[in-house]
Amino acid sequence: MTAAANLLTFLGLVVTLLLVWRQSLPGRLRLFVAHSVLLALLAATIGWLAGRPGLVGVGAVFLLVKAWAIPRVLWRIAAGAPVRLVAPGKSAGLALLAAGALVVAAYAIMLPVRAATELPTEGAIPLAFAMALIGLFLCVTGRDAFGHILGFLVLENGIFGFAILATYGLPGIVEAGVFLDVLVIVLIMEAVVVRVRQEHDSIEEERLRELRG
Repeated sequence: MTAAANLLTFLGLVVTLLLVWRQSLPGRLRLFVAHSVLLALLAATIGWLAGRPGLVGVGAVFLLVKAWAIPRVLWRIAAGAPVRLVAPGKSAGLALLAAGALVVAAYAIMLPVRAATELPTEGAIPLAFAMALIGLFLCVTGRDAFGHILGFLVLENGIFGFAILATYGLPGIVEAGVFLDVLVIVLIMEAVVVRVRQEHDSIEEERLRELRG
């Protein structure tokens, strides 16, 4: 279990870093789908190896919601948006450097947690926590509504991975409620973004700031 959990969580962290580096909306969306698939496999693998069939079911629901339903909504939000390059004077390398610093911070913060637990998955806990921190970073630094939404979803994915690794999953009814809440939030965000695009023909933050005068 230890090797499988470490590998899947490490791959999830790599995809998270690629999300920081990637600039085009379609590319970032494909990476988010891959991120969600890896976390669904993580939940199913831990559930299978630990003899918890309920956790396998949680992985299946997570795959349905995060790798199929929500990406369809995100495709609609990103529809018609141009492929966005890095703006002059800005570098994706700086964002990657900040994300790398968050990974180091995650390991430092999780040292007491690792020392206090003897779970087979304890080695992967800092990786999941780093995913959550990078998701928060993406949410805060996003340059448009899509970036903020994507960052929020990556943050939620990281929290899900952390919960799976640290507790072997929350009760099924709690997991179902969280998935439903996230789906409803994304649908509401879609309605808001569509309305903003109709009114102002853009969802870029810089353009919207110009409209304030």
